[in-house]
Amino acid sequence: MATMTHPITGDELNDIAVKRPSLSFENAVTAWVMKLQGETFTDIVQKLGTNANRVGDVFRSEVHQDAKAKAISILKKHKSLLI
Repeated sequence: MATMTHPITGDELNDIAVKRPSLSFENAVTAWVMKLQGETFTDIVQKLGTNANRVGDVFRSEVHQDAKAKAISILKKHKSLLI
């Protein structure tokens, strides 16, 4: 991930390459795969470039209810399930 510095303070900042106003089903599956592989909530939010509430909605099954099952299926296929 690229970094930059704040123009006034000189503090090092992470560059935000992707900003998602909403999560697609594929994004939701990716979030579940990452979670099941042990990624932290904060890292998942940052890597997907979205708002924490959107990822929370996915993990609470308020949106994309089938995403967890799809993620488990993918991980089993790849023999990577770490639940």
